[in-house]
Amino acid sequence: MTTPDPSPNHPPDRAPPPGHASPTGHASPTGHASPDDAPGGTRGTAPPGAAAAGSTAGPGSTPHRTAAPDSTPHAIAAPGNAPSGTAAPDNAPHATAAPGGSARPGAAPRWAGDESAAPGPSGPAQRPGRYDRPLQWLTPPAERTRQARVRYTGPLARDGRDLVLHVGHDGWTAPRNIAMERTSPHAWVADVPTEGRLVLDCVVRSSSSAQCDNNVNADYRLWVGLDPVDAHVHARGPGGGPLGFDSLRTAAASGGMTHALVSWGDNDFVDVAAAATPWLTRLVWVRPFGPDPSDVRRRLADGAAGLKLHPAYDNFPADTAALDPYLTAAEEAGVPVTVHSGPGNADPDLIARLAERFPAVPFVFYHTFLGFPEGRRRASRHARRLPNVHLETSWCASDEVERLIDEVGPGRVLFGSDAATDGHEHFVRKPPNIEMRENYNGSLLRLAKRLPPAVTRALLEDNARALFGVPRPAYGVQLRASDLQRLLATALDTHRRLIAAVRADQLTLATPCAEWDVRALLRHVIDVARRAGLTPASPTDRATVDELRRTFDAAAARARSAWARPDALTGNVEGPWGRLPAAVALSGFVLELAAHAWDLSAAVGDRTPLDPRLATTALEIATRLVPAEWRDGRTFAAPRPVPPESDDGMRLAAYLGRHV
Repeated sequence: MTTPDPSPNHPPDRAPPPGHASPTGHASPTGHASPDDAPGGTRGTAPPGAAAAGSTAGPGSTPHRTAAPDSTPHAIAAPGNAPSGTAAPDNAPHATAAPGGSARPGAAPRWAGDESAAPGPSGPAQRPGRYDRPLQWLTPPAERTRQARVRYTGPLARDGRDLVLHVGHDGWTAPRNIAMERTSPHAWVADVPTEGRLVLDCVVRSSSSAQCDNNVNADYRLWVGLDPVDAHVHARGPGGGPLGFDSLRTAAASGGMTHALVSWGDNDFVDVAAAATPWLTRLVWVRPFGPDPSDVRRRLADGAAGLKLHPAYDNFPADTAALDPYLTAAEEAGVPVTVHSGPGNADPDLIARLAERFPAVPFVFYHTFLGFPEGRRRASRHARRLPNVHLETSWCASDEVERLIDEVGPGRVLFGSDAATDGHEHFVRKPPNIEMRENYNGSLLRLAKRLPPAVTRALLEDNARALFGVPRPAYGVQLRASDLQRLLATALDTHRRLIAAVRADQLTLATPCAEWDVRALLRHVIDVARRAGLTPASPTDRATVDELRRTFDAAAARARSAWARPDALTGNVEGPWGRLPAAVALSGFVLELAAHAWDLSAAVGDRTPLDPRLATTALEIATRLVPAEWRDGRTFAAPRPVPPESDDGMRLAAYLGRHV
């Protein structure tokens, strides 16, 4: 057995499991798959009997497609340059995808221009990120029993028309089209059947044009009963190809991963990638010769979830005492240490000595053992003997994963993939990349069919979340366009109550909107109500309080009537920011009226909180339509701090730049 060549361009975690196939379908002399020596090739995954357009049938009429070159599967594109594919025939959801522009080798990542940064008004509230998952659930796992909602914010979301979700289940069984509904300029939703299903396999199409997003030939996957975490991924730079950031994004989406633990020898790049990606949590890569332990402590205090050691790649014995200062830092921070496990310097016997020296530190044997089965049995014995040892399963076939669970117990075996060492098709590789027998999607589906649901959940999600402190996704308000109609009425009723109580001597009071007093704010609110009624805004002359009330009531009545029509939520209308789909425009009116209701309450001293449903929904709309990173400081100021006991009305005001 040989250890990986320690060069900057060689994937660090790909020592030779027996019979591991290369992407060309030929095993290397050591059985080690080397992504660097096999660009391109015919590969991919398709539902049974459905060859994609432009595909060539392999032996036994198994469909294969010519993949986009590994160097450019999904580049970090400028705005408007997100990749989309060429449409496949109706019986074949997989099209030959057009790759985005490739990133300059060695260039710093351009963390801008990903349309997934602007999801719609419904969906989970997450920390700011430019690279969110393009297809994700809006429904929590416990509620995905019969039907659940998904949201799409991928490359077709902005300019696509009449989008449909082409979806099959459990390996593309019974594919069908489900119409999607636009909920913002950048987001579409669909309700999909989930009863009795383990996973959904999906692509997004336009029913009226030749557009298809099949995730660069890898498709999208969603797990029905859980939100999987990949405990072992890498990103060494922007762009595609093995270990590229864009390849990782594509691979994770194709496997249905909702979170991942990322590491690479360049800790600075990993920091940037994780900061821009809400579903990545970083580990600190450590060697005996650096970084300085003080830097490790700083990164751990700043949110890194643990350490990564690679004795084979960095050429040091795993049990060296030179690691002790770093392991002490991990012990003090209460975080786990992940260690590449394989022949030579990374032997499980050596790693076990670390676990013995630091019994309070959890150790994760990455790959369990990347080599012959004898090494896995030794790793398993160490895990049974040492309660702080956990086993990660990248490059282990499904029968080996089952054996490890039987030997060690389901609480200390966790899934990892080592993505994207095999590029953007890491989870769906054909020929299969796990011991030439399985790819990751096939292996995980096989395990989910054989294991009890609680054991599957422990393997794919619970163990990693508990060990690394990965939070579960926060599922926010699930909003349909019809909900917005009711919320518009609530917002108008709130203003009617507030305006009815305004006194003449309060018209000159200052408001949270720095340029407006109460009179100017009321004039603006009337203009918003008129626009919501689909009538042009017009100047409101200097008026008495009674005249302002009557003018508002008339505008509000027209708004209610306009949105009560049966066809009100179809087509495009003039919204707060130009001509928009009706539901998107309505969400903008709800947001504007809710925000100004808080402004008016604050100005006149009314302490009645905003309606909770209105405030919560308006805040979610604001985080989607007015992300902090898009603001110019004029129309919207930067978000401001908010006291922890604040309600969502106060949080909405602070998010929109008001002092609270």
